[in-house]
Amino acid sequence: MDLEAIKKMLAEGKIEEANAAMDELEAENKAVFEEPKPVKVENKALENKKPEEVENLEKVEEVKDVAVSNYEEVFAKVLLGRELDPQDKIVYEKVNNAAYTHQVANQPILVPDSTLSGILGLIEEQHPFYGDIRKLNVRGGITVKKHKLIKSGDANTYAEGVEADYEENEFVDIKLDGHEIVKDVEVSFKLEAMSIPEFLTYLQTELATRIGYKLGNLAFTGTGTGDDPTGVVTELTANASDQIIETAAADVVAYSDITKLRSKVKSQFKSGLKFYASSDTIWNRLANIVDKNGRPIFIANPTTEGVGYLLGTPVAEDDGAGTDRVVLGNPGQGMIENTNEPLSVSSERNLKGRKTLYQGYMITDFTVTYPEAFAILNVKQAAEGGAGE
Repeated sequence: MDLEAIKKMLAEGKIEEANAAMDELEAENKAVFEEPKPVKVENKALENKKPEEVENLEKVEEVKDVAVSNYEEVFAKVLLGRELDPQDKIVYEKVNNAAYTHQVANQPILVPDSTLSGILGLIEEQHPFYGDIRKLNVRGGITVKKHKLIKSGDANTYAEGVEADYEENEFVDIKLDGHEIVKDVEVSFKLEAMSIPEFLTYLQTELATRIGYKLGNLAFTGTGTGDDPTGVVTELTANASDQIIETAAADVVAYSDITKLRSKVKSQFKSGLKFYASSDTIWNRLANIVDKNGRPIFIANPTTEGVGYLLGTPVAEDDGAGTDRVVLGNPGQGMIENTNEPLSVSSERNLKGRKTLYQGYMITDFTVTYPEAFAILNVKQAAEGGAGE
């Protein structure tokens, strides 16, 4: 738009259009002829810095961002024995708090949070009982309180005016020192040619399957001696045998067995309560339970909590429970796990065998803190050579 055109508009009586065109022309001229103003420095900390100092600070910030976002790729490169560029080495040193060496592939390397979350997620999916245990991450041994009994002040009746007793609970101290969990995964050089995303997925699945199998079984039947944490079955068998019952008939789980089992767990633990049983026990025992009218009480409904419901309580499939055993419990309130040393991975290359050994390693320990949060139902076995009584 130019002045001649604006004059023409005015001659034709188009006042508003001429004014708008004039404003537009003034704005254009201002943008062209006005001297540029100095850019305002938003970061006060950089106002008095030299250009090269500002540049160095920006590089540091870039490394910080890369250390967070790019570590998963560096982790995979280290395990695969691939070349690290200078920036990769900076990221490795920052995350692992150790100077880079050429032998780094043979040293434990911290698992990235994203990869670790994937491993733990798979473990918890495959072994829901272990996944439901309350978890702590405290370096070194810790002491937790385990409820033993109510010495006095339990629920009682009192005459009017008689002061009620204060509840006095007895606890014992349990020290969680930690037990080594080690699992190895062998990968051929041929498989190592896979892409980094494929390799990380493969490693996640393999470690989750093998470490998860160990942890999932220990959560139930860990002996509490030697290198084993204490599992819930071991704890109740040794110190709370009244929380364990057996079916009335051999090879059959009846409606009355389930109601009796439920009565063993105190109501304070009902929020978060689940039945845990193996696939075989669920589909050959629990799914066939009927009430007095012959109606099945198991409701199949795959959810994030389990595969169905009994008496309104979720049923979770967990082969760690063992065959013909049903564990009813609340691991979130009745058990504690402390991981002293988070999961790390080391690798060792065998050139002759063209294989790489990947070793997952962690130090953890868990124990039952409230036996009253659990109850166990064992299916009576038929006597050999004839039907059970």
